[in-house]
Amino acid sequence: MVAANDNWLSGDAAAMNAVGAFPLTVGSADAGIVTTLAARGSTTPVSTPGNGTGITLIECYDGAPNDTSVRLVNASARAYVGTGEDVLIPGFVITGEGTVRLLVRAVGPGLTAFGVPGALADPQLTLYKSSEVLATNDNWSSAANPGEIVSATAAAGGFALVGGSKDAALVVTLGAGAYTALVSGVGNTTGTALVEIYVLP
Repeated sequence: MVAANDNWLSGDAAAMNAVGAFPLTVGSADAGIVTTLAARGSTTPVSTPGNGTGITLIECYDGAPNDTSVRLVNASARAYVGTGEDVLIPGFVITGEGTVRLLVRAVGPGLTAFGVPGALADPQLTLYKSSEVLATNDNWSSAANPGEIVSATAAAGGFALVGGSKDAALVVTLGAGAYTALVSGVGNTTGTALVEIYVLP
């Protein structure tokens, strides 16, 4: 364990403001951590005392965007995908000049090999910029570029998806802006999914 927090610290407000995070209410039970990480993979489980349930937003900000010696290259979240307003809605922001190439995946059936119960049988992935649909995929093998998805997965260090599986994936090139990658179940199905966003070399 690197760090833990239950109720956020008022002393971290300045750091949150510096990265553009919306302010948290003083004295609220929201949680937050400001820390420095070494180059490696890290996980951040989110839970609540008493095993309560509900919808939460987890955010990760680069607190030193001008330090080019280290970069955030991958973010992922495993969560329950419901219907309607309870679908999985990860967002990300790209800043700077030029474009960046990304691999975005919504893994459902692929989780069963890792012993995850109740995996979403058929995830669908839709990429938005504001309300505009930029790209969508249901089954990755049926995409126009399955070979590119395979090579991008290997380059990013992701685990391979089974050929013909109903997992979803996109390889996209994007400019600066705010984006949303909505994950839902085909036919309003529900279950656990893993959404991943990789910055490709």
